[in-house]
Amino acid sequence: MTAAALPEDPVEQAIAWAVRLQMHGATPDALHSLQRWRDADPGHEQAWQRLAAIGSQFSGLPPEASRATLDISLARRRQRRQALKVLAGIGFAGTAAWFAIDTRADYRTGTGQRLAVRLPDGSLLQLNAGTAVRLRFDSAQRLLTLLHGDIAITTQADPQRRPFLVDTGEARMLALGTRFTVRRLAVAEGADAMLTRLAVQEHAVQLQAAASAARPLLVQAGDGVLTDGARIWREPAHDDPAAWLDGVIAARDMPLGQLVAELARHRHGLLLCDTDIAQLPVSGIFQLDDPERALRVLLQTQPIVAVYRTRFWVTLKKA
Repeated sequence: MTAAALPEDPVEQAIAWAVRLQMHGATPDALHSLQRWRDADPGHEQAWQRLAAIGSQFSGLPPEASRATLDISLARRRQRRQALKVLAGIGFAGTAAWFAIDTRADYRTGTGQRLAVRLPDGSLLQLNAGTAVRLRFDSAQRLLTLLHGDIAITTQADPQRRPFLVDTGEARMLALGTRFTVRRLAVAEGADAMLTRLAVQEHAVQLQAAASAARPLLVQAGDGVLTDGARIWREPAHDDPAAWLDGVIAARDMPLGQLVAELARHRHGLLLCDTDIAQLPVSGIFQLDDPERALRVLLQTQPIVAVYRTRFWVTLKKA
């Protein structure tokens, strides 16, 4: 695919790549060309990840469900709607697999999946749903790059005394013999800007914001911080950042919209929340492996109703 053949909008370019992969196959040359496009501009990678988030929600759905659910997607202009309908027509559920292809990731999870990996040094890496991680261990360092999603790390002592590092686009973290979680998330729904959230469960982690000349911040056990790459700050947490390791969301006055977004990572299809109820505070324990039960609990305890366009497309609205 040549530059001249691509539309100007990065999201439409990403859709064009997905159509090509679905129609012609993920050949080594095609994947190499796709990766070069993604690496050429941060906006390209952001566009691909935005579609990846949508694509993962369609994973495992039959084509008719994909078509019935598609209109809620990123399609805002006629050209984009038509391109997405092409994807639906040839099987959006299958296309989700192409979005999930990340030639940079060594470990990844999809909707509703969690994964535990024992790393070469004996450290334990755990991935929440919708997560992608790149691993680079060499003679000088042990480096994990979190591309998106949530990870939990329990480090082991290294005979070679190599530093254990976790990198995101916003920060680099140095583990100091510790157990901690890192999350990379969008600033807001549909936004391109990203945040990194660090929470330390044992010992300490040293965090350096990517775009800051300030000295690294030492984050102690029981503490957590957010960074956008320039600033580092603390704010009251509405959940236990490590609760997903036990298969639950532990919400404490969590805005309903945030809770719904978390549940959506573990439920196939689209699960949405209207803006007029998004700030309702919700507390409770919700099972990640049973999002339908979590929905029933919300409907019984909150002043909301669920509107089903299909069983794969649910919108929560004010009662």
